[in-house]
Amino acid sequence: MMNKTNRGKEEDEIDRISNLPKDIIHEIFKDMSFREVTRTCVLSKKWRKFWTAHPNLILDRQFFQETIGNRRMIEYNYFGDIIDKILLQHLGSIDKFALDMSIFYFYNWDLDHWLLNVTIKNVKEVIIDNYNHDPFTLPFCIFNCSTLTYLYITNCIVKPPYPTILFPNLLELNLKSINFSQDIANHVFNIPLLSTLTFTSCNGIHFLNISAPKIEFLTIYKSHKICANFLEHFQNVRVLCIVIFIGEESANYEQERFITWSRLLFLCSNLRGLALSNSCIGLLGAEIIPKRFPFKAYHLEDVNLRVEFGDIDQVSGVLSLIRSSPNLRSLEIDVFSSGRSIEVTHYLADPNCVDQQFERLECVEVTEFQGTTSEVIFLKLILANSPSLSKMIVGSYDELDVGEVRGFYEQLRMSLNTLLLFCSDMRFFHIKAQYNVEVHQ
Repeated sequence: MMNKTNRGKEEDEIDRISNLPKDIIHEIFKDMSFREVTRTCVLSKKWRKFWTAHPNLILDRQFFQETIGNRRMIEYNYFGDIIDKILLQHLGSIDKFALDMSIFYFYNWDLDHWLLNVTIKNVKEVIIDNYNHDPFTLPFCIFNCSTLTYLYITNCIVKPPYPTILFPNLLELNLKSINFSQDIANHVFNIPLLSTLTFTSCNGIHFLNISAPKIEFLTIYKSHKICANFLEHFQNVRVLCIVIFIGEESANYEQERFITWSRLLFLCSNLRGLALSNSCIGLLGAEIIPKRFPFKAYHLEDVNLRVEFGDIDQVSGVLSLIRSSPNLRSLEIDVFSSGRSIEVTHYLADPNCVDQQFERLECVEVTEFQGTTSEVIFLKLILANSPSLSKMIVGSYDELDVGEVRGFYEQLRMSLNTLLLFCSDMRFFHIKAQYNVEVHQ
């Protein structure tokens, strides 16, 4: 029979994780839910207070739902008390604090003292989700947090305490469902190290005055009222993505205030990547579009566009962008509501439409290809004037049948050096330079 001494030695030999350095143990548990981390307290005395020093506090929807369990009724401020106890017992610094407040009611002062608690513990990442309630006011302590590198906030009111706001170490800022008022224009957000900025479903972003000299990635998604001078704050941006859906609002949109193609290329002269929705391209065309824009996009290499091939302003604007991008390597086009336009067809069929080679273009991908005359001519122009093109992928519209796809293949069979891939539903056409056709069902 094994005595207690030998049993203890054997357990120590088996339990090797407990003897690892704390930072390694925290790294092992970093991807586990916070609920699972707290359950380690039952393992042994060594693990009883492990969770209190865990640097990641992820209080998301999953955590609160697991906490509720099968309870049908919960006391008022039940979740608030849980958060208070967690923060009160937590020891050491906090690397990441995520809180989903959509599942419970809270007061603004609750959030004030929760965030004050995490900011004094040198928090690096803060994520606040608030979808189902009124906007909360962002606490002043966030603006003063010098250790903050990542901030994601939804549905809040931004009222800075000072005229000049400094986020000395913030690298990434995500703002979602926030309405900015004209009052914010009196404040300057000085974010010297910011590299990534994302607006999602925000309004009034043109009121923001942001100084971010090291910005690299700027995304504006479903955020309207973008004035012509907004991009003046981001002249060093490397990758720009603007996706807006105007629809019926287009007639009321102030086109004279939206930025134009020429202004865009002038302000963002360091662009390496560009992604634009069809509504954005339509607004950019509020100028007399030249064959080539006055400012070339020398650094632009990757372009992703959603284009209405029945709109002459959009098609001419896209071609002018391609002509003005001498180092373009990759072009992705998503066809949107193509339609048939005699004006666009005549424009593309003009012998002088393309009078230059796209020397560096290597890859072209087209999705939702509908097979209109304008689309086919456009692809023919690209194939005929891209000597470095090595691959073209065409994803066809669902309603195109095999016969139609084969017909388009015959029309586009113009380059001996290009790998051409046609995708149609579950059928896949693999077309090589030797014109071998393989059909995969």
